[in-house]
Amino acid sequence: MPSTLRLSLLAVLLCLSQAITGCGGDMTAGNGLPPGARAVMDDPACVAPRCLEVTVPLPEGVHVTDNRVRLLLPEGYADSERRYPLLYLLHDAPGDVTSWTRLGNVQALTEGLDVIVIMPDGGGGNPGWYSDWRDGSFQWETYHIGVMMPFLERHLRGLGDGHRAIAGPSMGGHGAMSYSARHPGLFRAAAGFSGAVDFLHLGRISALYGYLANPIAGTPNGPVWGDPVLHYDIWQDHNPGTRVDNLRGMTVLLTSGNGLPGGPHEQLGNLPLYAIEPLLLLMNQSFASTLDAAGIEHHTWFYGPGFHDWPYYRDAFAWALPQLMTAID
Repeated sequence: MPSTLRLSLLAVLLCLSQAITGCGGDMTAGNGLPPGARAVMDDPACVAPRCLEVTVPLPEGVHVTDNRVRLLLPEGYADSERRYPLLYLLHDAPGDVTSWTRLGNVQALTEGLDVIVIMPDGGGGNPGWYSDWRDGSFQWETYHIGVMMPFLERHLRGLGDGHRAIAGPSMGGHGAMSYSARHPGLFRAAAGFSGAVDFLHLGRISALYGYLANPIAGTPNGPVWGDPVLHYDIWQDHNPGTRVDNLRGMTVLLTSGNGLPGGPHEQLGNLPLYAIEPLLLLMNQSFASTLDAAGIEHHTWFYGPGFHDWPYYRDAFAWALPQLMTAID
């Protein structure tokens, strides 16, 4: 069964199993919140009532390491009946459900914006790569697209189709572009901040990144996509750079540094973070060239010196946020 059909059927079954009306997006809960939404008591970076956490119910056969999601609500949400655009933020590896609030300064950067921000876990400690694993251990794509999104959007007052954006750094940048390319029409805008958006920009040769970068970045070898040479077809299937036609009509944003010292957030003691960034720059430049060749509009910010970590992801998010909001407002 094709993966997109499988995800659609799973979403329908989940709606029926929970006996909730309005599976197409109508809100039935009076307060516009998912069941079990709660304040986070031990994290000063996630302050209620704007920042809440919810646990997504898992159907049988869907396995992930953490099914918590953090939400950032627009100011006045509880007293309003209006609907809002949705911004999904994916984290890097290693990372977790707290990464965007703890490291991304997202509560401050989105203050005053009329948007619902949704921050799921993606298995950063055991990098999930926003994929259903080849060995069957985890089903991150099925969970995010077929379970989490329908569950949250049944309860949140979101605008739905045409008003969703997705973004993330590093592994999360891969997830943002992969989900957009593998599920065309689901998102109106996508942004990757030093994202792993084109593992195969040199074909089978660049698939070797999977071996070289694995000790630093936990690349999707082995149980995730398989061996990058022996299972090259699976790597192709999950590589956003081979699916760019599905991004046509979207707002696509790409950023990366070049791994050289001299940027505004110098941390010369973290040399591996400098070493990996040039590989991400090559991926993003290749991805941009592929978009150019296909005649697909996109915007890039290749900002020069900088390493692969949150100080630069925050800057990139601040650059991208107004463009994402324009696309989904």
